[in-house]
Amino acid sequence: MLLLPEGAKIIGQGITGSEGSTALPTMLDYGTKVMAGVTPRKGGQEILGLPVFNSVGEAKEVVGEIDGTVLYVPPLFVKGAAVEAIEAGVKFILIVTEKVPTKDESYIYALAKKNGISLVGPSSVGMICPSRKIKIGSIGGATPERAFIDGEVAIISKSGGMTSEIGIHLKNHGLGISWAVGIGGDRIIGTDFGDFLLALEDDPKTKASVIFGELGGTYEERVSILKKQGKIKKPVVAYIGGEFTERLPSDVQFGHAGAIIEGDRGKPDIKRQILKDAGVLVADDFDQIASLVKGAL
Repeated sequence: MLLLPEGAKIIGQGITGSEGSTALPTMLDYGTKVMAGVTPRKGGQEILGLPVFNSVGEAKEVVGEIDGTVLYVPPLFVKGAAVEAIEAGVKFILIVTEKVPTKDESYIYALAKKNGISLVGPSSVGMICPSRKIKIGSIGGATPERAFIDGEVAIISKSGGMTSEIGIHLKNHGLGISWAVGIGGDRIIGTDFGDFLLALEDDPKTKASVIFGELGGTYEERVSILKKQGKIKKPVVAYIGGEFTERLPSDVQFGHAGAIIEGDRGKPDIKRQILKDAGVLVADDFDQIASLVKGAL
């Protein structure tokens, strides 16, 4: 269940921490049905009127079935928190935490796939759907309507900041969004561009998608394969950042764990060509995104 239904019940693991407690009121104000928080050894407390439990299992016993959880726990505790949610039967997990160890990401990814769990992140800014009043994570901050208004275009971005920038760009050109999500920029992420684009094929609200990619990794290559196979039928507009890296050594890493180029693989110009060859509309300049979307619609 990657695209959560309207009225989805969410819990927050680590929501009593500084980042979690900052994001919580923005989620509640937007209309997200956050039911409870989970923080070990803080059970029995409350945060913004919501009960806090020691475990996901305890939370489920009181609030009933849970559709999803958002993780704001420290990096070294993410694995344990994610495993706890999976074992409790939660089918959607969004991890906001950055700097999760790669070996832990690998374990969580494998366990999630084995159990049919929709996993977003780590290092995700969150996910938002204006029509369903769902805002999970920090996406959009306290004023999400500044960047995200209801519409027919989905945004899928490796960069958290660029998720909002694209939303603002589309809004300024009279376009709104159906969904927006930051998938994270780590080497191993739970859900990539292709996964979301496949899910959006069955979403009647979404008419086109914008993906923001960066140097490093091969997630865009999967989009081109799925597009060529005809599995992604709706229009896709892509913008790939990192042009300056074309002139630098291939073993240099930038920004985050996923931004590493191996030979020609992962270079922005290679990604652009692969996507173009598959029929994806590629913007050479950021300001072209909206015009390409309008042309596709």
